[in-house]
Amino acid sequence: MATEIKMPQLGLTMTEGTIAAWLKKVGDPVAKGEPIVEITTDKLTNEIESEVDGVLLAIIAEEGEDVPVQGLVAIVGEPGEKVEVSGEKAEAIATEEAPQAAAAVAVKPVEKSEGGRIKVSPLAKKTAEKLGIDLSEITEITGSRIRKEDVIRYSENKPKTEAAPTASAAVESAAPAPVVAPVAGDIVKPLSGMRKVIGKRMVESKVTAPHVTLTTEANVDKMIALRTKLNEKAKDVRMSYTDMLVKMVATALLHVPMMNASISGDNLILHRDVNIGVAVALDEGLVVPVVKNAERKGFAEISKEAKALIGKARENKLSMDELSGATFTISNLGGFGIDAFNPIINLPESGILGVGRIVRKPIVNENDEIVPGSMMALSLSFDHRVVDGALAAQLLSLIKDYVEDPDQMYM
Repeated sequence: MATEIKMPQLGLTMTEGTIAAWLKKVGDPVAKGEPIVEITTDKLTNEIESEVDGVLLAIIAEEGEDVPVQGLVAIVGEPGEKVEVSGEKAEAIATEEAPQAAAAVAVKPVEKSEGGRIKVSPLAKKTAEKLGIDLSEITEITGSRIRKEDVIRYSENKPKTEAAPTASAAVESAAPAPVVAPVAGDIVKPLSGMRKVIGKRMVESKVTAPHVTLTTEANVDKMIALRTKLNEKAKDVRMSYTDMLVKMVATALLHVPMMNASISGDNLILHRDVNIGVAVALDEGLVVPVVKNAERKGFAEISKEAKALIGKARENKLSMDELSGATFTISNLGGFGIDAFNPIINLPESGILGVGRIVRKPIVNENDEIVPGSMMALSLSFDHRVVDGALAAQLLSLIKDYVEDPDQMYM
């Protein structure tokens, strides 16, 4: 009996996943628990395993296609078994002659839905845009909807003597993003699934949330002294400035709870717990593991937990639970020599703190004397739908106070 393989929900905020790469092809035998496809979400790359022993009968979603949670991805069953997908014939069915079947491609007329619309896969739409193909011109397909292969076949067989499109038609069919033609010596490599998802999420964030960024500069001499003292006492834990900022930011959010909130539809959710996401740069992109209940933990506990999470992130071993539930994020680029930057909010959070490098520079002390000081830029980006500038400034001011004098956290 055929078994449907669906897109799993790997976290509370996950709504869809992107097919990154198929690890099996139609007709391949699969074992229960064996990975068959690699997927990418907004947080990490993962694999979907077969739930049963059998043969991969059908691949429903193509590489690069976005599939909603619980959307059909593939079908596994017995060799030669016929399958139906939502009343439609599955587009690829494994048989004992599957390897030879590819030699002959059977086409049939395009069928329209009840509303008169043509059924088209997302990847076919993207391919048609790139090739400047009008999907309504495609009259023959190999499956139940227009797929990438149908677009390519139509493009290859399209008469070369066709009149050139008018200027207005060319503008309408042009892809929204500019296309760059590589030259000799250029290296062309496809965007990774993670990179594509990150790009999509960042665009959504900038379009959805009106970003405002506030920046201040803090004297971190006392923070440096405290870090040195803590590291001397606990040889097994090497405290980082990010570890200390996790605690400071979590404490500040307790005093400004509106900044520890998320918009959900027409509602504002004030989160009970303070869960701080820590941005970690990987070769393929950015992941944000989460230190849960940071407001209840001390420096040493946060440091141990953060280092364990960062280690797992670099080995791609983070679970969805360790990547979910953040209510605020910290992104520290000080180690890369960056002074200040405007970080992009990680929705549905309402704020993110950007941290710059520590710079020794002349400052004026309380006695109007010019003395050397260690200064750090702090940039707070916030969602203006959630709070106004005054409240965000209050949070940033509190964080600055804690950075300049950590004892204030306990007053």
